[in-house]
Amino acid sequence: MLMEIYDPPMCCSSGLCGPDVDEKLMDVNDLILELKDKGIEVKRYLINQQPNKFMEQKEVAALLQKEGVDILPVTVLDGDIIKQKNYPGRKELEKYINIK
Repeated sequence: MLMEIYDPPMCCSSGLCGPDVDEKLMDVNDLILELKDKGIEVKRYLINQQPNKFMEQKEVAALLQKEGVDILPVTVLDGDIIKQKNYPGRKELEKYINIK
C-alpha cells in the first residue's frame, strides 16, 4: 500500500519548521509515522521542491490546472485520490486502511 501526499509550498518537507508550527501538520506527521510503523509506505512531495512529481501524477496535474494550488494538499492512496484541499484525519483513513 502506498500513500502519497502532494503538499502545498512549505519551508521544509514536513512543514514542522520555523517558529510557528501548525498543529494540523503535527497531527499529520504523527499519523504518517504511525502508518509507516504499520508497514504502509508514505511519500510526500512539495510543489516548490518536486514539481515534476505533481505533473507525473495525471489526476493531481489535472486538478492543479483546473483549481490551482488551492487544491493542495492532495492525498493519493494506491493511485486514487482520497482527499483534496486538506489532509485526511484518522477517521477518514480508517475507511481505507486498518489503522485502529
